[in-house]
Amino acid sequence: MKTTKENEKMNKREFLFLYDAKDCIPNGDPFTGEQRYDEDTQTALVSDVRLKRYIRDFIDNYENDTDWLNKETDKVFYSDKSGKKTTGTRAIEISPIENDIDNLEDLKKKCIDVRLFGTVVAGKTGQYNTQATGAVQFKMFNRTLNKVFLPTTQNTSVMPSKDGNEQGSIATFSYLPYGLFSCVGYFNPTTAQENLLKENDLQKLKIALWNEINTKNTRSKTGQQSRLLIEIEYNDDYYKIPDIEYSIKLKNEQKFKYREFNDIKDSLDFTKLEEFLDKSEKLIECVNVYIDEFSFKKDFLKVKEELKKKVKYLIIKGKKIEEIKNEETGN
Repeated sequence: MKTTKENEKMNKREFLFLYDAKDCIPNGDPFTGEQRYDEDTQTALVSDVRLKRYIRDFIDNYENDTDWLNKETDKVFYSDKSGKKTTGTRAIEISPIENDIDNLEDLKKKCIDVRLFGTVVAGKTGQYNTQATGAVQFKMFNRTLNKVFLPTTQNTSVMPSKDGNEQGSIATFSYLPYGLFSCVGYFNPTTAQENLLKENDLQKLKIALWNEINTKNTRSKTGQQSRLLIEIEYNDDYYKIPDIEYSIKLKNEQKFKYREFNDIKDSLDFTKLEEFLDKSEKLIECVNVYIDEFSFKKDFLKVKEELKKKVKYLIIKGKKIEEIKNEETGN
């Protein structure tokens, strides 16, 4: 990864993120609560909104960790802690209207999620209405690599009334036994410049996404694990590897049979991704490969020697990113 000066334009990037989910509901439909599912392809789905929520929640939960976050510049605009407020009310709370303040620019300076994902502010008369496009976007829906089914089960609940009586009910819901999601993200350097986004913001995004997936402890989300994050940095703003989300395949897929990562690991085929990377070598600045060290080893991608020099393997440990040295893996 090339370091950038304060106002220097960053390079275009793509992210390919794999995480798995076991016996949970990774992304429920807002109306039904049921896991999002594509019946035609028999794959489970997770939305861009869900992925962004993970990132926001992690940063928001650690807002007082001043060794990692800056209270003045790393606020979360769409914070669950702020209560039920309109975007206009929230914007004025963070950036009061004054004659000498450009409020949109002020929000960019103060809110990391505005710099990363943009915002739309709709205020009342006399308040400001504005919007900014995000520098980072994920695909609207991201799919499991494996075909899945959603079995149904029941749970009971008892709600006491004000008279001391108790009423029980039985609810039926479906869940995902196992799914390995392939998620794609895009980073636009021109929008990043407009949003005042810096390399450090992207580092926090990767740390937040990786950790929040692993540590989310709500009933519907426990059972998830980050496995692999590949960050491809280009030296050409106009280039893009086609269909990168389909570049990791399953060979000899055992339909509906997977129940844990070790079951599916040997079925993963990175041949197409390696081919894409090799053919794009001259247009790639570097490739950063973040791994769960219990799932992958350094140098597992078999790319040509010319590209190997541009590939780094890293581990996200807590709120730090460390490069893997040869002696750590025995390779």
